[in-house]
Amino acid sequence: MDVATAKTLVSLTLIVAIAIFSYVSIEMFVRQMVKDLRVAWTERAAVADTRHE
Repeated sequence: MDVATAKTLVSLTLIVAIAIFSYVSIEMFVRQMVKDLRVAWTERAAVADTRHE
């Protein structure tokens, strides 16, 4: 394998690794945001229910 091919493969591997890491990070961020929003909505609904009683 020549040097240019090796450099290309290493570069491609790094790009793929960065893309996977970014995807996982963004997915975890969005999941946590949705979870926090659901908790907030539940708490807000509970407060609204206690005010109507």
